Amino acid sequence: MAIFCDEGSEEYVQQDCGIERAGIVAVGLVDPGVSTPTKAQLSSQSWWNALINVSPNLATIIKKTRGSYDPPTNTEEEGFGRESTQVTGAEHAAPFEAEGLLDNRDFWEKINRRKWKMAIVTNGDLLYFVDVPVSVTGRINNPRDIKSGAFWSVETKWQDFSNPIIAEMPPVIFDEE
Repeated sequence: MAIFCDEGSEEYVQQDCGIERAGIVAVGLVDPGVSTPTKAQLSSQSWWNALINVSPNLATIIKKTRGSYDPPTNTEEEGFGRESTQVTGAEHAAPFEAEGLLDNRDFWEKINRRKWKMAIVTNGDLLYFVDVPVSVTGRINNPRDIKSGAFWSVETKWQDFSNPIIAEMPPVIFDEE
């Protein structure tokens, strides 16, 4: 398996200026039966429209979110020989929040009942595509402060050694209306 073998590496590309903005500003949930997309497909408005406009739809877009994707935690197990442990995977999580309690209860009940592939869109217009099954759980968050807003608090988790595929966000699909 690739995680245990030295395959060589690509050259590092130094970024000369600017920053790549963070945060989760939109999310796409994709049917797990959809085959692994290319970077070109992930950046293509027509590819996303084909998934959204088929019946039943194969993708759902959630715009206007807030959240984070923090570094994953390595999964380790007992090693062999003189190595006390070995890394066998990583546990990822990308929690986010979305508005619309009243209108989206049934939506989240449907989403909670299966696993999905997931697209995470950042404020820097990058799209991180998770091409393994992701557990998605949307729950009501109703803070105590009467001046606070209530919203959906969504927990997403997956187990994978690899990082998500990184592509440019397609135009229009994830933009706020």
